[in-house]
Amino acid sequence: MKPITAELINSLTPILIAIIGGIIAVTVLVTPSNTDARVSAGMGLAGTAIAGAAGLAQSDKSASTVSEKNPKSVIQNDEV
Repeated sequence: MKPITAELINSLTPILIAIIGGIIAVTVLVTPSNTDARVSAGMGLAGTAIAGAAGLAQSDKSASTVSEKNPKSVIQNDEV
């Protein structure tokens, strides 16, 4: 059995949160005596959990998504 590392926890946390959001959504849909307000609140909570899981599932938080479009432009300041 592999030891539990920070990398393993970081990779399993979004999966667990998405599963919880899915369970909330299915529970709201199959419960027979729901009012519109409860269905709306339950689906909102499920959507928030799934969106939070998607936010945590980023591949690398330190990697920059900004790319340099014009690498030839150089700014020089020769003032003394």
